[in-house]
Amino acid sequence: MARTRISFLTKPALFLLAGLCITVATTGVVAVALYQMRLDAMAQARDMAENLAISLEKETERTLDIYQIAMRNVLTNLETPSPELAPETRQLLAFNAAGTISDLGVIIATDTSGKVVLDSRSMQPSTIDVSRRDYFLVHQQSPDVGLYFSKPFMPITKSDYHSIAMSRRLADANGRFEGVVAGTLSLRYFRHLFEDSILGDHGSLTLIRTDGIILMRRPFKPGDIGRSLADGKAYPLMTRADHGTFVRRSSMDNKDRLFSFKRIGRYPMIIAVGLSVQDIYAGWRKRAIAIGAVTAVLDVLIIMLCLMFSAQLQRRLAMERQLQKLAWFDTLTSLPNRRLVNREARGILADARRQSSQFAILFVDLDRFKRINDTQGHAIGDEVLSEVAQRLRRCIQGEDMIGRLGGDEFVAVLRQCDVHKAAHVADRILQAMQQPIAVNAGRDVSIALGVSIGIALYPHDGRSVDTLLRNADMAMYRAKNAGRNQMHFYAAEYEYEAKEHLELEIALQQALREGALQVAYQPKVGAWGILHGAEALVRWHDQKLGTIAPDRFVAIAEESGLITELDTWVLEQACSQLAAWRAVGVDVPNISVNVCAADFKRADFADFVARTLQTHGLRPSDLTLEMTERVMFDESTDDIRATLEALHAQGVTLSIDDFGTGYSSLSYLQRFPVRELKIDKSFVMSIGTSAMAESLTQTVMNIGQALKLSIVAEGVETVAQRDFLSRHGCRIYQGYLYSPPLAPQDFAQWAKARGRA
Repeated sequence: MARTRISFLTKPALFLLAGLCITVATTGVVAVALYQMRLDAMAQARDMAENLAISLEKETERTLDIYQIAMRNVLTNLETPSPELAPETRQLLAFNAAGTISDLGVIIATDTSGKVVLDSRSMQPSTIDVSRRDYFLVHQQSPDVGLYFSKPFMPITKSDYHSIAMSRRLADANGRFEGVVAGTLSLRYFRHLFEDSILGDHGSLTLIRTDGIILMRRPFKPGDIGRSLADGKAYPLMTRADHGTFVRRSSMDNKDRLFSFKRIGRYPMIIAVGLSVQDIYAGWRKRAIAIGAVTAVLDVLIIMLCLMFSAQLQRRLAMERQLQKLAWFDTLTSLPNRRLVNREARGILADARRQSSQFAILFVDLDRFKRINDTQGHAIGDEVLSEVAQRLRRCIQGEDMIGRLGGDEFVAVLRQCDVHKAAHVADRILQAMQQPIAVNAGRDVSIALGVSIGIALYPHDGRSVDTLLRNADMAMYRAKNAGRNQMHFYAAEYEYEAKEHLELEIALQQALREGALQVAYQPKVGAWGILHGAEALVRWHDQKLGTIAPDRFVAIAEESGLITELDTWVLEQACSQLAAWRAVGVDVPNISVNVCAADFKRADFADFVARTLQTHGLRPSDLTLEMTERVMFDESTDDIRATLEALHAQGVTLSIDDFGTGYSSLSYLQRFPVRELKIDKSFVMSIGTSAMAESLTQTVMNIGQALKLSIVAEGVETVAQRDFLSRHGCRIYQGYLYSPPLAPQDFAQWAKARGRA
């Protein structure tokens, strides 16, 4: 770089060449910018013309609808007259609606000869004859014409403006011609309507019939009214569709204009807005001249200063590009990051609101990705994320986008998307993830990975990006809870459940702080009715919420991270209570406490259990820790095994709770130091009514006996259930046959009554 700088400073030719190149580039950029400004000017004019055409079309259609309603009232009253009504009364009824259009025109009715018999302007007999008007002749000769719009004509009454007539045929009961009902509309209305529109110095507004006849035009010239445009180049373009925009030279005055036209509802009329190309580019020309002059001056300065600033500029641009990438894109996957996803999603939301269309947000979360990081390392995890990003990018097409929110969370935003397209894209993602991901080529490692997808649709599932993301996230968790590796659409009840979940979580935190939870104890009874131990069961009764089921608040504690605090509190309470019973002579051989996977992941959990037992003067054999099967299948298996082996070495009994309802892998039972199996109450309750349940129960007991494990049956409620369990080798029972969960003092009385005290 130093040599290059010296070379530039010592060789003016190189310096001038560099300055010339920058000047050419600058001029080119300005030219492109000016060209883009020219395109923008035309695009803005196009939007303006289209919006003005829509506005005028709506206003005209509304006026014509009012006219047609008034005419229908007249037609109905004339074709179905009441003979007992006087002619004056009939006229009042017939023209009851004419007051709404009195400022714009007149409604008349004629007889078969064309003589006006009813006139909304006066109750006096009329002498006007319209038999030579084209609308009268059309209805007289063609019974099936329906609503007809006439050519412009000068009214019989003195007027400075042409009028047009909307007319319908009058017929008797047999369909014979009885005259016409016509609403004459002064074209002065359209001239005033057009004059309020901003068109520039050379713009035009034209109202024409679909056969090309001009009804009104701005700029207004009386000679233009009634003129035909059917031979012009623009006319065929306006008859091929209900609306459109194009640039053509006007056949009226040979000026180039941007035309935007729109057919007026169901009526045979077209409104055409013309913005002069000269006016459209007038402002651009002024800016182009000014910018061109400034550019010329700047080019001279650039040539003079290019050597001084070129190196600095290059470094600055490189830094800006890097910062831009860091600010908007994920460094690992190169996908848009959370910030860019939010910005783009808000733009898509604005488009959807403007176009009254739908779009979808897909929340994609990898299943059990933490296990990959924990077992394979973060480098392999990064490889997996990069490959997942590539597959997701291939599943998203067109203007849709895919981004990474962070961790193993991705989000797709799909434009113009209904429920079917969203389901199709989600299914494509699920299919793409079925193929194992090859990582670490040297070790030939392949990883099978699934994804859970939550889908929220605008506007049904939310009207803001934050709401849609939150709802898609809730739907994704519903997909995980339903078994993972599937998609789930958002439903309103998820939000209710989430709010209820949050309320319970807050209440549970408060209950833990204030000691508002209770522990009940259910006896575990041996084959001869002897007390074998007790299981500590946490209970919660809130003054506002009432009694909350343990399954419900324990699940909330696990999801919110309160479970370790809850388990710690229950373990302290249980050990303290066992020591208290023994102090007053109630001999309870053993206490069982439920613990979760998060407890075993704590590096100090085994030491905590030892300290707690020592604090209350208990032996390790006095305590049984119950865990569910899924603990053995947790992503942090190695950490959990180390804690279990430490507890086993102390002499604490480890038990598998609800065995048979989860994963039930015998290989894991052999690998973990488990001493006890508990048969789930769902099996026990079906003994005597379900042969399948009895067979499964026998299988669990056979497994326990083969592995030399103690077997405890939960939910024993009848003698028949106990006898069946006893016949097949189960010797310890827990259930309402012996006792429900009891408060500490009630448990002491129960134990004394059993003769164990």
